Amino acid sequence: MVTKIYLVRHCQSMGNLDGRFQGRFDADISPEGAKQLELLALRFRNEALDRVYSSPLLRAWKTAGAVAKYHHLDVIDDPGFLEIDVGEMENLRLVEVAQRYPEVARCWDEAPHLCVFPAGETMAQVYERVNAALDRLVEENPGKTIAVATHGGALRTIFARVNYGDLAGIQKSEVFGNTSVSLLAAENGGLRWEYVNDLSHLPEEMRKPKVYYRFDQAKGAEPV
Repeated sequence: MVTKIYLVRHCQSMGNLDGRFQGRFDADISPEGAKQLELLALRFRNEALDRVYSSPLLRAWKTAGAVAKYHHLDVIDDPGFLEIDVGEMENLRLVEVAQRYPEVARCWDEAPHLCVFPAGETMAQVYERVNAALDRLVEENPGKTIAVATHGGALRTIFARVNYGDLAGIQKSEVFGNTSVSLLAAENGGLRWEYVNDLSHLPEEMRKPKVYYRFDQAKGAEPV
């Protein structure tokens, strides 16, 4: 029995647009994000979906609403898929993070799996939280097809698990685009990707290049 999980990164938010390390700051979506959601809703219009889940943050919640738009499904709040709690660094511009927290910024650049965010989470805690939530949804939805709207940091921990088996794999993770769709199949206790980071519902001019950003090269970066 196969359970299918569509993992969708939220649309562009005002924090993304402004180059901020959002964390759990609840920024609204940008005008371009709203356009992305119109196209995302059309992508899912003819997909069979049993349930739609979302991080409670607004940028994810509105994304989940677009996924569910043509399915008459209520969005289910799931805090297990929240973005990383970056504590004191929340909603700072990337260049400000590099200036105020140089040691944490350096760790994120060089060994993100070891990061500890001041007054926030460790990356190990994020990995455990997000993947426990994923396992719970698989257990609760045997043989069903579900969708989850979540965040770039959360998606990177899932990618690390599926592709590399542990958190250290986050160093080699995909960078997930706004409204990117990834399809994960769960079967017999295992997880496999059907596809990852697909943006085919967006026209070329709305697709952002993959940016493996560093805080020491913050200009033009794509924040979480």
